[in-house]
Amino acid sequence: MTITSFAVALILGSIPIAGCFDKSSTSSIYHFFQHHQSLRKALQPAQHPQPHHHLPVHHHHTGCPKYKGKEGSIGDYINVTEFGADCLNWVEIPTFLERTPGKGLGDHNFCRNPDGRSKPWCFFRNNHGRVDWGYCDCKQGSVRLRGSQKSESEGSIVEVYVNGAWGTICSSQWDDNDASVICRQLELGNKGEAKKIPLSGVIPSFWNDVRCRGDEENILLCEKNIWQGGTCPQDLAAAVTCSFTHATESFIPARLVGGSSPFEGRIEVYHSGQWGTVCDDQWDDADAEVVCRQLGLGGVAKAWSQAHFGEGTGQILLDEVQCTGNELSIEECERSSWAEHNCGHKEDAGVSCIPIADGSIRLAGGKGSHEGRLEVFHNSQWGTICDDGWTELNTQVVCRQLGYKYGKILLDNDFEEGTSVIWLDDVTCTGKEPALIQCTKQNWGKHDCSHQEDIHIICYPDIDQHRTLSGPPLRLMDGETKKEGRVEIYLNGQWGTICDDGWTDKDASVVCRQLGYKGPAKARNMAYFGEGKGPIHVDNVKCTGNERSLTDCIKEDIGKHNCRHSEDAGVICDYLSRKITAVGHKESTLVCGLRLLHRRPKRIIGGSNSLRGGWPWQVALRLKSSHSDGRLLCGATLISSCWVLTAAHCFKR
Repeated sequence: MTITSFAVALILGSIPIAGCFDKSSTSSIYHFFQHHQSLRKALQPAQHPQPHHHLPVHHHHTGCPKYKGKEGSIGDYINVTEFGADCLNWVEIPTFLERTPGKGLGDHNFCRNPDGRSKPWCFFRNNHGRVDWGYCDCKQGSVRLRGSQKSESEGSIVEVYVNGAWGTICSSQWDDNDASVICRQLELGNKGEAKKIPLSGVIPSFWNDVRCRGDEENILLCEKNIWQGGTCPQDLAAAVTCSFTHATESFIPARLVGGSSPFEGRIEVYHSGQWGTVCDDQWDDADAEVVCRQLGLGGVAKAWSQAHFGEGTGQILLDEVQCTGNELSIEECERSSWAEHNCGHKEDAGVSCIPIADGSIRLAGGKGSHEGRLEVFHNSQWGTICDDGWTELNTQVVCRQLGYKYGKILLDNDFEEGTSVIWLDDVTCTGKEPALIQCTKQNWGKHDCSHQEDIHIICYPDIDQHRTLSGPPLRLMDGETKKEGRVEIYLNGQWGTICDDGWTDKDASVVCRQLGYKGPAKARNMAYFGEGKGPIHVDNVKCTGNERSLTDCIKEDIGKHNCRHSEDAGVICDYLSRKITAVGHKESTLVCGLRLLHRRPKRIIGGSNSLRGGWPWQVALRLKSSHSDGRLLCGATLISSCWVLTAAHCFKR
């Protein structure tokens, strides 16, 4: 198989396995697999003989650790291939991501098995810089217990699978927190008691000084030191005994169920021998943050209500949960007594713990994670995004990435401005991207903005809820500010213009209101902001001024018109003209391009309309300055799109 055919297969969503490569081919991909297979054999750790006694052995492969979701058991934390290559973020392969929805893929780089192969896999970048794929070492970090030869009360030795071999853990600093993590990973209970057992010297030791907090889901997540070889101090190995305590004690088991990835789902807790749900009364992001911390899931925590991940069954065990966000687990939060509630399963609470990776986004400063200032994560830092060129299609991508169905930009709001770096500017999306970083944009950190241009968004879980507020996306193009421009509407998969037949201030007010502006609106005709391109979607718009959406004013079929782009309609939103006072005259308003009323009694008869920016529009020539607009030098008149006519001394050096 050639590199070209591999690329075609990748685009079509099919991934070739190593055995399918043509060995006679010069494909770098085939040689890559062949090369690394030989490396694996050469570098494989020495095989140590296993003890020949018949003791009970409990296995639990990280499974790439399992979770219960819509797609069954899928790998969780492993993000390295069998060759040791780091996995790529799934959003870096958008063509494959779009073809495999609901398979646990998303803004992370953990191994997954979306197409039913023998084991999870991921994309990675090979030695030639090309995108390749490989199976993952799902046993990495697996644990098992080997029973004591004397008595069960002494515990069972802990063995871990590292780099292709099983080994023990030295007992230095081994405590009950470490033991509890092992027991939960093996699903043998939520409480572990640390033990120390003499080593037999048969298998190697890999780690020492393991330091778990006790709430980690996997031993790989604990701090530890690599043992450099030789015997452990006092020749003692780490061991455990496991038990399952009742939830009325110091630990309430919790899990996420019904999500499409291991990082989200309906929150369920364990009490009196059964799993049950949590009511969403008082449920907020602070509660979600505690749940994510308890489950060992980092990232951005978000609370969900109204059975977002489906209705549970059985009892509703908790209600009125009120965490501050600083607790280590949900049992430390204020809450109702067990099974005391006034809810139905339609109010089951949910949680998502979105991993933080380059390109992750969040809404900050609002009343919840569904609204606020848009921020993006890059280079280990959150930063804002400038609103230059921002459209409703961008907003759709943002809300969809955050797990909502729809949203809109908030232009008049009380959110605070950002204070950190401005990461992105001139972002343009088609609306089909799975993540915002897949949209076209300036390079990271390149912009010409201030935090006054930060984007603020509100997202809605139900598309119908948003459609009561706005219709198809609108945008204003080619204005001097974001509050004015040629009106364009997104219909049938493309942007198009609106003909100005019957276009009035009432139509303009509906457009501006739909875009989020609250001030007066002014209609502009005759391609005032220049002629558009593409189709003319709408003609003969007739609004009363009270409609929620411009689509409520469209009375004729889409695409039916008798216009040219020289009749493209435009608007000016928040039309608050500057007031001036001249000596001997009443207060007047000043609007660029329009003469002042009541200043000259004469009038022009038989004139013609002048397109904005065309002859005989006048301009001001100013001295270029980095500190301000510069001082006024001269006036001039436009005679074409590139030339002005002015006095010769204005260009005197």
